[in-house]
Amino acid sequence: MLSSRWFRNILWLTVVVWAATIFYLSTKSGHEIEQMNFMRLWDKAAHFLAFAAGGFVLALALRFSSHWSWKRIGLVAALAISAYGWSDEWHQQFTPGRSAKDVRDWTADTLGGLCGALVAFWIYARYTRAPRLAPAGA
Repeated sequence: MLSSRWFRNILWLTVVVWAATIFYLSTKSGHEIEQMNFMRLWDKAAHFLAFAAGGFVLALALRFSSHWSWKRIGLVAALAISAYGWSDEWHQQFTPGRSAKDVRDWTADTLGGLCGALVAFWIYARYTRAPRLAPAGA
């Protein structure tokens, strides 16, 4: 089994790869984005799902790297993903054929990041919960 240090490193590497992928996609023109099959989703759904993935991996990376409460992890992850979403919208203004500084895209990014962090919390809580003992006499 992987050591906790390796696991933390893999989680942080995943966060970096996620952020780099978002950055790379932001360099694509509007026409190039339309050509990608996975982007045939409704634009706001694509933003939501992409940033939910970021919120999920960032929340797990924070959980396994700190002793913070889930409340703090959720807040930090949601704010960080939201800030990255806004930087993504700002970056798109330099890419031909892209709509930039779209508040609705940024809102979908923020909500996705928050939901991703909440899903990470739910999964972590579900699989790390101590087993319940059967009541006496059962």
